[in-house]
Amino acid sequence: MPRAGLRRITVTPATGAGLLLGRNQQQIPVPLKLFSPRPERVALVGGAWAAQLLIFRAFAVGARAIVVTTEQRAWSGFGERATGQYNRLTVLGGEPSSLPPGTAQTPSLIVYDLGVTGPAAAPPLGPWSTQLTVLRQLDRPGVAALQEAGLTLLQRLGGDEATLAAASLRLDQQNGQLLQFMTDDMIAVTGNGPDRFVFLNQTPLEQQYVGMPRR
Repeated sequence: MPRAGLRRITVTPATGAGLLLGRNQQQIPVPLKLFSPRPERVALVGGAWAAQLLIFRAFAVGARAIVVTTEQRAWSGFGERATGQYNRLTVLGGEPSSLPPGTAQTPSLIVYDLGVTGPAAAPPLGPWSTQLTVLRQLDRPGVAALQEAGLTLLQRLGGDEATLAAASLRLDQQNGQLLQFMTDDMIAVTGNGPDRFVFLNQTPLEQQYVGMPRR
């Protein structure tokens, strides 16, 4: 490259390491630290679409996933379609007694999609392993999962859900109200810093394999 071209190059500030979740209202990338050398716990209040989008992006960083669910039909064939492989995602109808270890190159994502509550007795997590608890609706039985999580992701909530989330996560009044008015392609992030409202910026490939935004 000629020197004149080099002088025109600008470097944007680093946004931090992690899986790219989307962009904020200022169009600044928002990374999500989903995996680390220590076990991580994340709660998601939302539907299977948001969970599958997050897993699809985790596949891109080498993750393998186990999904424990009461709705196996919603997950049937997803791993094969998304990766072209049969060993990247395992779907279970009951809670496992042990979990596969994760590594920095192949982190482990354990997803509990059990409706309105987390697992009854989840096995302990090891390094480079993350537990993602999906709450299809937020009600009293799911509050413990929110409080145990280091990070919480929320799709648009109904009025009662938003009130319960705001109280459980100690959100200010404005952010508690905003939870009810997000669009389908947005998600709120609480924990590990200030509360953020993120546009997920789904790609055409993600739309192909995960579908259009929905709760």
